[in-house]
Amino acid sequence: MRPLPTEWREEPGGCYEARLPGGRFRLEMHREDLPFRDLCDLAIRNNAKRRFLFVSQVLGRHCPVRPAALRQVAAALAAKLHQQLPGGPVVFIGMAETATTLGQAVFREFLAQDGSGLYLESTRRSTGGAQAFGFAESHSHATAHVIHLPSPEEDPGQLLRTAAQVVVVDDEATTAKTAAGLVHALTAWRGTGGVPFEAWLAVILHWKQGGENDAAFAGIASLAEGHFTFEPGESLPESPSANHLIDSRVTARRGIRHGSRAPQALPPEWDSAARPGEKILVIGNGEYGFQPLLLAEAFEACGAQAWLQATTRSPILPGGAIGHARSFDALSGEGHVEFLYNVPDDHGYDRVVLCLEDAAPAPDHPIRLIPRLEIRS
Repeated sequence: MRPLPTEWREEPGGCYEARLPGGRFRLEMHREDLPFRDLCDLAIRNNAKRRFLFVSQVLGRHCPVRPAALRQVAAALAAKLHQQLPGGPVVFIGMAETATTLGQAVFREFLAQDGSGLYLESTRRSTGGAQAFGFAESHSHATAHVIHLPSPEEDPGQLLRTAAQVVVVDDEATTAKTAAGLVHALTAWRGTGGVPFEAWLAVILHWKQGGENDAAFAGIASLAEGHFTFEPGESLPESPSANHLIDSRVTARRGIRHGSRAPQALPPEWDSAARPGEKILVIGNGEYGFQPLLLAEAFEACGAQAWLQATTRSPILPGGAIGHARSFDALSGEGHVEFLYNVPDDHGYDRVVLCLEDAAPAPDHPIRLIPRLEIRS
């Protein structure tokens, strides 16, 4: 039986009440550039530190999204930043793991709108290369983040050290504590006498919950803004223990983690042919999502209908936005548990294309049980 979906009740003035297995939300939207229900659904985390979860409908993480919808969101955020930023090169930092695809997509649109700068990502993986600094996401199932140090080739202008504008990209800001922690860590890394900078936050949803962390930012660009309350239900299961260390069992690719002045390109060895009208789901792997987005866009350029989403380390309970869950050993081989949501056996796609930055999983890995699966790595 499919888990119960979110029960919504919309009230006048941008107010919503939502019930789902595990809790109840009340939401008051102050601004909706795009309708809130088009941007977001709800779920319950299997995490005692933060039980609620805003499940984006346009992020390409827990739910499938059409590439054009993600690009629309990225372009809208980039346009808001162009209106607010004073000019000059900008460092963009996409927050792992949820906003890595969105972060690079916003950077792509920012460059297309005549911006310039450097893009890199926070990560929970080690590349074996030099690290600049770390910071913590205290409410998470995996708290440790690191920013890797760009090489002179990746960052010839030393923008990570010298740019006067830094934009942190995340899916949503509830307290903005983690993003503010990144800003404070970057300030400390630049050191006494280092180049000062203004920090900006770009998110799909900005929740004004009365916290003090918004003060870390010169401005916050968002597509919707509001306030919410959450009442957890009873008898929620015991949460798994949090991981406080960066993964080091398997060395990750440098990829975009050490920075780049341009967005990644589609790997030339990937077959991107598709039939007109074919329905294709492209799945990224953890922090690796932007090149899968490019593949989904390439499929659509052939006339196919494509959707994008990704595996995740985030444990979420069934119900609300989560209609189906798969769990398995991490595809990277790092040993933690990984999840894929809302891709049941009767998924309805003609093809499911899993994109990996690590080696392909073993022949008996349960991810291979997804019907009509193909792998790009």
